[in-house]
Formats: sequence, structure tokens, C-alpha cells
Amino acid sequence: MSFGKKIKQLRLEKNMTLTEAAEKLGMNKGSLSRYENDTVEPSLSAACRIAKFYGADLDFLAED
Repeated sequence: MSFGKKIKQLRLEKNMTLTEAAEKLGMNKGSLSRYENDTVEPSLSAACRIAKFYGADLDFLAED
């Protein structure tokens, strides 16, 4: 499973909308959407922030 699919799944498990998650992560909704749809890879700092927010291990999110 890709990084984007994993973070989307984690967001849905928390019953959060894309807008809610983006606001809590301090990023815009469009960026988070592009990460979830695997059209853009997040920077390392953004990926770390996302992993920390969801309580996930960055290695888990990064592996296919």
C-alpha cells in the first residue's frame, strides 16, 4: 500500500475530513489531498509531521 493510501486510511479511521486533518496538520487541504492521492510526495518534514499526527511510524508509512 502506498504512502498516500496509508495516510488516507489513517485519516478515515479517525473519522476526519480532509479539511479537518489539513487544519490540524497546519497545511492546506490541496497539499494533503495530493499526498493522499500519490500525485506529490511530501517533503521529509511534512512526512514526519503527518506520521507524528497519526501516531504512525514513518518507516511503516514509507514502505510499499
